[in-house]
Order: sequence, then C-alpha cells, then structure tokens
Amino acid sequence: MVIGGILAGGLGTRMTEADLPKQFIKIGTKPVIVHTLQRFLQHKGIDHVIVAMNENWISFCYDLLREYGLDEKVAVIGGGNTRFESLLCLANACMRKAQECGANEDVVMISHDCARPFVSDRVLRDNIEMINHYDMVTTSVPTIDTVLISKDGKCSDCVPDRDTVFLDQGPQTIRVRHFMNLVESLTEDEKSRYIEAGRLYIEKGFRVGIVEGERQNFKLTTNFDLKLAEMILFEQQK
Repeated sequence: MVIGGILAGGLGTRMTEADLPKQFIKIGTKPVIVHTLQRFLQHKGIDHVIVAMNENWISFCYDLLREYGLDEKVAVIGGGNTRFESLLCLANACMRKAQECGANEDVVMISHDCARPFVSDRVLRDNIEMINHYDMVTTSVPTIDTVLISKDGKCSDCVPDRDTVFLDQGPQTIRVRHFMNLVESLTEDEKSRYIEAGRLYIEKGFRVGIVEGERQNFKLTTNFDLKLAEMILFEQQK
C-alpha cells in the first residue's frame, strides 16, 4: 500500500501580504493545497492521501476540500509542533489507515510539502520505484550555483565541489514501520535535532537513494514564488 502524506502545517510567515496560510492561497483559480492534492490523487500508484496541518485550520481545510469535491478522497489530521513531529503524525495515520483497509504488507509513505504544488507524475513514480532498492528515497536537484560553507555567515570557510552538491526538494519516501522503529530508538533530544527523515537515515547508516528532481518543483516561500507559480500555470494552460 502506498499513501501520500502531505505536510501542510506552515503558516507562510515570509509571505507578508498573505492573510491565510500559504497552502490556502490561490494560484490561478485554485488554492495551493488543491493543486498539490490533485497531483497525488491523479497518480495511479498512490492508494490514499493524508494531510497533516495545524489543528486550528482543519475545519477550514475540510470546507475547502468539499468545495472542490476532495473531502471524501483525503483525510486531514492534526500535525505536530515541528515538521519532524508532523511526519511522525503522518506515519502513525498511515498505519491506522492500513489497518482499516486490512492491508498486511508494509506501508510506503510518500511525504511531500504542500507548498510544492508542481510535483510531477514522473517524480512520484520514480519515488515509488526506487524505494524498492533503498532504505529511504529523497528527491533532489544538482546545484547550478557555487555553494559556500560558512560557520558564522560572514566568512567563507570552504567551497565544496559543485558536482557533489544536491538541493533537496521532496517528496521523500519511507517504509512506515521501519521509520517508526527508528524514531522509537531515539531520545527526545535526538528527535529535536531532525527536520526531515534523510539525515536520520544517513546518520543511522542506511542508504538514501536520490530521485532526480525538477526545477519547477520549487517550494512556495515568498511573494515572488507566488508570482512565478502564476507564470507557470499560465504557460501550462496555453
């Protein structure tokens, strides 16, 4: 069983003109979260989709999903106080969903930031395929810029070889039981160190495969990103 886990807990604080969390802002004629969910729902290899978000916005989200006819296709749960905690909330929800469906096989979860609404069908397909060969999978693009490492943010300490540097995007794909076992082995202090799952797997000695990402699978973070998203939608609708 493959379940899409959408992380939608952000409040979009860097979008100074936004009155709503960024996942509810419209690009084109639909909110960001609808664009992202439709990408997942249209992929034939994904069985269910679960969204984790701030509990104060769950009712609002369900109203929105009903408006677009998605309320019976998507489950919405409360997330945690951090991105990593929300990831664990999604993993637990995936296990409950598998039990409801009577699924005996291991559950695979494709976790994705709601604020990346242009994830492609190819990227989702490659994640599902590659998890058969690695302990975990992440989606990244090679950097096209020179990268500097600086400990104080003022002076450059080193310049790594650009050919070895990738920018992580998402989605990331995990086997849920394996992930939950890893998390259970961590102390509370260790849990607080992690933002996403990739670092956890690497530090515990597991292999993390890289799916080739795409430039347009960028994260909506600033008002400029919203303008860029509008341009992409305009081009796609020509």
